[in-house]
Amino acid sequence: MTIGGNLATSVKLSNETVESARQQAQIFQRTLGGQVDYWAKIGRLAELYPSLTFDCLQKLMRENRLQPLTASQPIKKQFNAISLKTYGYRFDREDANAR
Repeated sequence: MTIGGNLATSVKLSNETVESARQQAQIFQRTLGGQVDYWAKIGRLAELYPSLTFDCLQKLMRENRLQPLTASQPIKKQFNAISLKTYGYRFDREDANAR
């Protein structure tokens, strides 16, 4: 049984990723696992909120203002409406069918 819901899982990472994480962890005074976990969280947030900048995501994480990430949370998609203007063009269905 785990305490607090934290599960330790082994994953394979490239040597390059481990070395980069080790360097960043030292700079930001995190453990190696903490650095990889941080990168995973930022990456998930970037996918969930693609319109936010990295700096904004970091700020919201520090202030704990983002909703907890769950598998059932829908990804919000943005759609932009466009208006097409057809100057001087008239489409007549009967004319199109006659062709």
